[in-house]
Amino acid sequence: MEVLFHYGRQAVPIQIKDHNVAGIVGPDLPAAGNRREEIEKSLANPIASPGLQEIVRKKRPDSIAILVTDISRPIPYQELLEAVLREILAGGARKEDIFFMIATGAHRPNTKTEIHEVFDSLADRYSFMNHDCDRDLVYLGTLTGGAELYVNKRVAGAGMVITTGCILPHNLAGFSGGPKLVMPGVAGRKTIEQNHSMMTGQGVGPGKTMNNPIQDMIMEAAQRVGVDFSVNVILNEQNEIVKCFAGELKNSWLAGSRFCQDIYRQTLPGPEEVVIAGAGGYPRDLNLYQAAKALVNGARLVKPGGTVVLLAQCQEGLGEPLFQQWMEQGKTPEDVVRRFEEQGFVLGGIRPT
Repeated sequence: MEVLFHYGRQAVPIQIKDHNVAGIVGPDLPAAGNRREEIEKSLANPIASPGLQEIVRKKRPDSIAILVTDISRPIPYQELLEAVLREILAGGARKEDIFFMIATGAHRPNTKTEIHEVFDSLADRYSFMNHDCDRDLVYLGTLTGGAELYVNKRVAGAGMVITTGCILPHNLAGFSGGPKLVMPGVAGRKTIEQNHSMMTGQGVGPGKTMNNPIQDMIMEAAQRVGVDFSVNVILNEQNEIVKCFAGELKNSWLAGSRFCQDIYRQTLPGPEEVVIAGAGGYPRDLNLYQAAKALVNGARLVKPGGTVVLLAQCQEGLGEPLFQQWMEQGKTPEDVVRRFEEQGFVLGGIRPT
């Protein structure tokens, strides 16, 4: 049997004898028949919100911040953003009042080449800037639970904030997209660290949106900043748009999360001796820090003492200096666990998402 795995920018065939294959786990999702029509339909029928054009017309904002994900999320932004911009401009906004903030969280900034690769001609027509979790922040008070909310000053001061992203199962926050564009997307390092430090708490995990302390804090932070409109897509394995959800931040994100849960839920085979886990190709396997997400799922399918094989190109190596340091210093898995128990969560040292 030949099984194709995405590896970097290529598809790599793996030959496995039929009798050695217990099962193949992964959704087979067809793309929307007309992706542009799907996006425009969601914008024309927003969830729990007036239309984007109407919001712009009523608010008459002097600046509009559109939050977009960094290079690690393979979103077909050219299709998505052109439709969003048409609505904003039709509402009376001026092109020069619109700027894009790349919600890097604590990741590295996008390079100029990557910005042009992802956003194409939009990068020449509009202002794109990388968020820096250590600079140009503003304090917006204390969140429930005591975390201090620091966010990007430019975003906090914008007359209107729009989030655009992709909803996928997330190992900590239940699902990605929506409010995550604000936190950790444009939050300060201290705030991100306080959020991710709850990774071992009750209620945390993929698909969990209710009574999840990490997600609750993320949503509260986004609502404190004040998101006016949110647009999220659901993608298939080829990074094609399957469905689009737009409207009020929380309700549109929850609707998209429910849809995502339905189509991504899989019937799993019993634990096996060997599991081959694909990280999904570029940019998901850009480095080991990102690709390690696939190990979380792979580990759920392997027998105790079994083997998980991770297929990830990792052209940037391990990805995070502190993560690399901890990996090199930890001679056994027990060493890493012991360090975590002694030092607690340290941003960049442990792959939390």
